[in-house]
Amino acid sequence: MVGLLAALLVAVGVVPWAAPAPGSLRVLSTVALALAILLGLIAWGLLTSIRADLAESAESRVDAAITAAVADFGCGHDHDPDELHVCPSAAGSCTHDCASCLRG
Repeated sequence: MVGLLAALLVAVGVVPWAAPAPGSLRVLSTVALALAILLGLIAWGLLTSIRADLAESAESRVDAAITAAVADFGCGHDHDPDELHVCPSAAGSCTHDCASCLRG
């Protein structure tokens, strides 16, 4: 909608410069052109924001699919046996062993 309004203001702003017109009309057309540029930039920003949101949504769907596929294998924990494993249990009574996951 903002882009359409910007296009309308461009048309309104250009017409007085195409033919002889009084100075006051040309001043108003210059204001209309300046507003058209401003609205065009606003429309571009909104469109860029919408595209970024859609890309983020698609990326989160891919991440969810990867997480679901990986959860079907192994013990369900993300780990590297060569690194420190932190137990999710608050009490520290974790029975999870990375070596048993790799064997199983």
